Amino acid sequence: MWKMSLAALVAACGGPGASAEEPAKVDFVRDVQPLFKAHCTSCHGSKQQKNGFRLDRRRDALRGGVANQVAPGNSEASHLYFRLVGDRDGLQMPPEGSLRPEQIKVIKAWIDQGAVWPDEASGETPAPPADPKATRLMVLVREGDRTAFRSFLKEHPRAAKLQGPGGSTPLMFAALYGDAESVRLLLEAGADANTRNEAGATALMWAVNDLDKTRVLIRSGADVNARSDDGRTPLLIAATWPGSFSVIKLLLDHKANPSQVVNTYKGPMTPLRLAAEAGDEAVLRLLIDRKADAKAMGGTLPLVAAMNMNDPGCVSLTLQAADRAALRGSGIFLVPPFGSPSALRDTKAVKAFFDAGADVAAKDPAGRTLLMLAICSDDVSVETLEMLIRLGADVNVTTKDGKTALDFARQTGRKPVVDLLVKSGAKPGRNPVPPTVPPKPAASARAAVERSLPLLQRADVTFVKKSGCVSCHNNSLTAMTVAAARQAGIPVDEKIARSQRNETGLYLEAWRERVLQGMGVPGDSNTVNYLLVGLAAEGYPADPATDAMATYLKNDQMPDGRWRLLGNRPPLESSEFEVAALTMRALQIYAPKALRADYEKSVWRAADWLRSAKPKSTADRTGQILGLTWAGDSKESLKKLATSLVAEQREDGGWSQLPSMASDAFATGQVLTALHLSGTVSTSDPAYHRGVKYLLSTQLEDGSWHVRSRAIPFQPYFEGGFPHAHDQWISAAATNWAVMALIPATK
Repeated sequence: MWKMSLAALVAACGGPGASAEEPAKVDFVRDVQPLFKAHCTSCHGSKQQKNGFRLDRRRDALRGGVANQVAPGNSEASHLYFRLVGDRDGLQMPPEGSLRPEQIKVIKAWIDQGAVWPDEASGETPAPPADPKATRLMVLVREGDRTAFRSFLKEHPRAAKLQGPGGSTPLMFAALYGDAESVRLLLEAGADANTRNEAGATALMWAVNDLDKTRVLIRSGADVNARSDDGRTPLLIAATWPGSFSVIKLLLDHKANPSQVVNTYKGPMTPLRLAAEAGDEAVLRLLIDRKADAKAMGGTLPLVAAMNMNDPGCVSLTLQAADRAALRGSGIFLVPPFGSPSALRDTKAVKAFFDAGADVAAKDPAGRTLLMLAICSDDVSVETLEMLIRLGADVNVTTKDGKTALDFARQTGRKPVVDLLVKSGAKPGRNPVPPTVPPKPAASARAAVERSLPLLQRADVTFVKKSGCVSCHNNSLTAMTVAAARQAGIPVDEKIARSQRNETGLYLEAWRERVLQGMGVPGDSNTVNYLLVGLAAEGYPADPATDAMATYLKNDQMPDGRWRLLGNRPPLESSEFEVAALTMRALQIYAPKALRADYEKSVWRAADWLRSAKPKSTADRTGQILGLTWAGDSKESLKKLATSLVAEQREDGGWSQLPSMASDAFATGQVLTALHLSGTVSTSDPAYHRGVKYLLSTQLEDGSWHVRSRAIPFQPYFEGGFPHAHDQWISAAATNWAVMALIPATK
């Protein structure tokens, strides 16, 4: 999932020399690389990487997670292509003038032909072979075998100075998996604290979640301002994690630069912005006291981050530095899909934000206003919407496709919001109701499942192939569905299942180095948790890539035990309860062996938060009961949660995402699955039986369930192999939940 993708889109530039005719087969060296070298790599090359994107080196341009910037084999999903041909997703590139049509055709053909980039033009230096003794030390540290580690190091002290796979060192693995003592022993054996691996990372970068290890490395001369190939420094990484005050103070005490900037797919990142994103007022104040440049880039990025965290202290600290002119268009980043649903909770902070210069009439590239986007969030109150209207938000602006604020409000049926808009003079726009396909119920639960599985597995393959990334809706949920079907004795395509499991593993490996530097897979914890839980369902063994993802999840936990909800993609990414439940499950399964005791503490903190927090939506309630089931709560307490869920069942047998909406397969499938996994409601229970009957009655002949999307789209549209066009992703997720709910009823 791509967060704040407008800030992440690539720039490409053109020049003379391309053929007027689209070649049958594009040669990268002859036809494409000259354009990149002459006109693009000054901004997207070795010296700078605007928006975290490079076009001078293959492994950076095409690596997992940014692959749909290029999207090999599928220009219809390529941000690069769309930025060249128009301004649908932001300013057309290059900004000084567009490419000639024949040049765009060459790049489009190159993408569609698979973006072939030969080895000899890759710009990469082959890695030296890994030293076997250094590798052995690294394995022992990762396994947590301290006795064997000390013995081997004593026998082979020179191995401490050597490099293992990927250029990483035993010292780096000790920083990641070991304790301060293992770090000290390696340094005493001659390990260099500043050795870099292939990604340019150092041991200190991997150690900054631990004060003791950080202190040992700094005392041994570790460079506190070292930069990786992705531009990350120890301070930038430490500032990413909530609760890092002591480590950050130590880095600053040793002359770490508090005003560092790195370009990422989310836009420029600074320690101040990262601290605000973590909601850490103490760190923010410390950085300002140490002369961090609070007015860099107009001072808007830390302020927007503080607003998104709904942290009054951070807002107060950053508001005073924000430039009025720079703040003008930034309000759009307080609402989905670019902001967090919590950004508009505090009406006083919202008013201060707009009084400081933000334009309440700001629009996104599709012409959607701040008011429209706020309406699409389940978490924005009527009082906040009323205030936006008082501040001047126009209720009758139309989007490029003719929709008004009233049309968006009617999608969720929230009557108080609709009433407010009508009272304020809002009129409906051009919002035709698409035709519906009549359902075709299967004869039994098993027949319904068998009809859906081939469709889900085909779409699983197509989505990854076309998008270049792994999703929760088409991939991780399908892995869970396939695993449940297999366990119930229902045939699945095992060849596809194995291939997709491996694809996800490769995707995580492509992100491993970046994740260890605090750069999350797009969607951060909200996506990583799904990826790991999906892999676990398919029995994927722990490896260094899953270790890195688990490390990221643990480091990203808030002090109160929850994880940040980054956006609002209802209903799939709209619940802190769901994020907490899936993340704690991922930590239970993939906690690194050497650190399992520490990870158990994180799991219990998450469980404590789930017990005390108050759910509002169906997704909240299902997340709560799933999380506490995995935490091992008593049957009595789980039964209470189940009773409240069952009480929300509609007369038609289904459940709805919100009280104001009709029943659908997403909510119904998710509830039934949670009730079954918790062991609180059997398949013979009348409530479960009614839910199954609802799902059977609403399935379509092709095996899918159709659920209307209410999330704001921000990625280029493409056919991902599942029916229902612009509703395909949420319908794929709904179909997975529905099938998982039906599988227990087949027995």
